[in-house]
Amino acid sequence: MKRRIQIDPRTKLLLTVTINIITVSAPQNGWFLYILPILWGIPAILLLLYQKYKIASYYLILLVSVTTFQYTVAPYIHGVLFFLSLGIISISLRLLPGIMMGYFLLSTTSISELVAALEKLHMPRGFIISLSVMFRFFPTLNYEYIYIQQAMAFRGLTGFSMLLHPVKAMEYRLIPLMVSASKIGNELTMASLTRGLSAPNKRTNVSQLQFYLQDFLLITTCIVVWLIFIWEVFL
Repeated sequence: MKRRIQIDPRTKLLLTVTINIITVSAPQNGWFLYILPILWGIPAILLLLYQKYKIASYYLILLVSVTTFQYTVAPYIHGVLFFLSLGIISISLRLLPGIMMGYFLLSTTSISELVAALEKLHMPRGFIISLSVMFRFFPTLNYEYIYIQQAMAFRGLTGFSMLLHPVKAMEYRLIPLMVSASKIGNELTMASLTRGLSAPNKRTNVSQLQFYLQDFLLITTCIVVWLIFIWEVFL
């Protein structure tokens, strides 16, 4: 299905860095009372525009639920429950937007587009190789995890039986996953080097990157947010 909007990978990288750092570091007062909700909403809007409705709806429901809980129930809780709820609220509002932005970057950017974007940003060759391997690593490891779960089901270690045999469940899941992770990392690194990613001469790329109006709007938003953050925190 054709996308309704195109966003340059460089813009996605800038948004990911901005949202992760600002949502974690910025104080929840002053200008950031208005800026933080905007940053929380950007991943949801982008996911909806790229037609990832399921994950966007989960994110919005969780975000609205946590925000509502923060201003309605949390002020009346005391003791251990207060600190527990404070931790849940902090994790959800501080870390979740950055995680969702990272998911958006990973799920909507091909390796070719990522490499082209990093090369245009004149990133070091070693950094490009490492990041391209990482982008391939996690999806491949996810498939391996699914296969391990299927193998555990054949052994009868599913659902309630995993609670009865926690050591076996840990052994049959963790050890194969660690071996697969090591093997996948080596294979992906060799594949990248075989394709000439470490070659000293300039490489061609089929991905044609271009900034659109939405890219300029998002980049301007990031610049304004960073200027306010520097003014509020450091000046």
